[in-house]
Amino acid sequence: MSLQGEFQGPGIEQYKLVICEKPLAAKRISEVLGTKKIIKREPLSGVVIFEIISNNDQRFIVCSALGHLYNLFPLEKNRKKYPIYDVKWSPRHSTIVRERSRIMRTLRVISDISMGASEFIHACDYDLEGELIGYNILQYACRNKYEISKRAKFSSLTDSEINQSFDNLYNTNIRIADAGKARHLIDFIFGINLSRALVNCLNVSNQNEQYHNLTIGRVQGPTLGFIVNREINIRNHVPDPLWYITGKFEKSGSFFKANLNSVVHKLSDIEKILRECRNEIGVIKQIIQFNKKINPPAPFNISSLQKEAYRIFKMSPSTTLSVAESLYLAALISYPRTSSQKLPSSIGYKQILKQLSINYDKKNENSIQELLKRKYLVPYQGKEEDSAHPAIYPTGVKQKKLNMFQQRILDLIIKRFLSTFTNSAVMRYIEVTIHVKGHDFIAKGNTILSHGWISIYEPYFSINESKLPEFNRGEFVRVDKVTAIEDFTRPSPRYNEASLLDKMESEGIGTKSTRAEIINLLIKRKYITQDKIGIEPTELGFTIVNTMKKYVSEIVSTKLTKLLESIIEKIEKGDLDLNDVCKYLKKSLETPLNKIKKNECAIGDEIKNVLSLSENSIAIGKCPKCQEGKMILIKSPKSNKRFMVCSQYRVTGCNAIASVPQIGFIKKSNNICTCGWPMITIMFTRKKLWRICVNRVCPKNRYNKINNHPESDSNTSI
Repeated sequence: MSLQGEFQGPGIEQYKLVICEKPLAAKRISEVLGTKKIIKREPLSGVVIFEIISNNDQRFIVCSALGHLYNLFPLEKNRKKYPIYDVKWSPRHSTIVRERSRIMRTLRVISDISMGASEFIHACDYDLEGELIGYNILQYACRNKYEISKRAKFSSLTDSEINQSFDNLYNTNIRIADAGKARHLIDFIFGINLSRALVNCLNVSNQNEQYHNLTIGRVQGPTLGFIVNREINIRNHVPDPLWYITGKFEKSGSFFKANLNSVVHKLSDIEKILRECRNEIGVIKQIIQFNKKINPPAPFNISSLQKEAYRIFKMSPSTTLSVAESLYLAALISYPRTSSQKLPSSIGYKQILKQLSINYDKKNENSIQELLKRKYLVPYQGKEEDSAHPAIYPTGVKQKKLNMFQQRILDLIIKRFLSTFTNSAVMRYIEVTIHVKGHDFIAKGNTILSHGWISIYEPYFSINESKLPEFNRGEFVRVDKVTAIEDFTRPSPRYNEASLLDKMESEGIGTKSTRAEIINLLIKRKYITQDKIGIEPTELGFTIVNTMKKYVSEIVSTKLTKLLESIIEKIEKGDLDLNDVCKYLKKSLETPLNKIKKNECAIGDEIKNVLSLSENSIAIGKCPKCQEGKMILIKSPKSNKRFMVCSQYRVTGCNAIASVPQIGFIKKSNNICTCGWPMITIMFTRKKLWRICVNRVCPKNRYNKINNHPESDSNTSI
């Protein structure tokens, strides 16, 4: 394939090759630059390019990658061998034949077009990943053209930003590309060596009879460790009883509530307090009043957007990122993969506000007009900075047809942007201390004096007002009623995706782009599960972390990960050479790999046992002993006999165990025996159904034929 001789205009002999990261970005850039002429071509099936001529008669051919077209591969072909440090960049391999074929066709088209190009423009996303995507294409597909290429920098795909970026091209920065290469190299070398070491432990234990895809890495390990540690604390928590005492008070016909200023931990104290306070008169001991400003929220970066979308819409972080990227490619918002919480004046505040006023619903038009009347527009800024991109902001471009998720995220970003320019809200707080027979009760109230930014950010944020009567110190109020509510101390809640992202960010592991992917990978590997309650480690996840803690504790610690992150930062700043990374990797991996090798039988046995249990286990019912775990039906990998144990035996050591019949198909009956142990239903040959209590010493422990039982259904398949 060659494009020479085609699309020749008067006075035009050569073209510039533009490399974009995604097809929609290539289309958008072509629409903006190709003001004189634009031709869409498909040289090979599924590979679209754009041949364009700009206003000043510059000729471009715009091509697109599909994200990363190149990945790292080990030179050593033996998958069982480790450690390995010799790797190379090769076209990305996909298990999907159609995708793999499209990658190769895309590289072929770009390679052929590059032969006739006079200049090369790197127009991928301006961050480490985007720089690396363009670098690999320019180096390998275009044959060492990275150093002579130019860089287009933009934070949104609006007409003005695209035109400005192509009118002011920069030299490419090899340090950023090297930092991207270093991150991939570190992740790949760590991941492949530690994962192969784990798989080898399992193979040694089961003599290569069973294969299981086990992975662990420098971010996977600590993240899984956070989840397991939190779960252990939850399950080991012993709830202590406590009581909250609330009084209902009356003043001049108005009623209000106040809480005892301390929690009661002894049952013996409850009746005493209730008796002393009931039907008594209280005196106003202290009044504290003050006004408090509530500043507007900081502009969104990708982490805060993901957390806010989860809080409001229960949208997963990975979904939020995907939706935000689609809005960016439609030129509706700025580049979302940013850690910045600052909006520079260079983005053009007034122009964006004018566009929002014209192109979006009129609900906030009055607020926008008020902002436009200001002589100076100063947004409330956050602390985080990103040298590559500003905080996420709406461009004001008229929205096209959007799906429900896109509409929600776009509206959230618009309201957040507007609220950063609005005045602080002002609250009037009042706290009144009421003294009753030696006991102090606290009544709290708050009133909104000025809604400020809250009126714009609604319904995503609101404050419930709580008004109190007017008080003077020393005046009396009557106790109308006093009650005690029993409660128990609670452990920290399980992580959800948003709080886990927050934990990863605060610990400095992962990146703004990869944290959500790590969580999804842990789910894919069946190390964790998630439901409405939160994220919970599986038995396999528990075993991986506990085994690593026992033998190779540094793998689930954040210390090593933070060290490697600092190496990447040093490379980007030019304080460290990329060639030195392998030395750090070998030094960092030597000790943990030796520990794994030394203990491979013990590690393999623990993993094998939990895999055997998890693959053959069925949850039957609640454990009658600890009341925390579930009775699970498992099969011994050694004797091949089945029995029941508490799912918490690895965590708390609960020794609840029960034998079950060794023949017949077992299904839980959802019934509990009078002795407290779960019942099971067993199907023998000819569909004969029996119900049994699994408690060995239960007085009713006998087989009961239930074919004619009123609760049974002989036509039900089990």
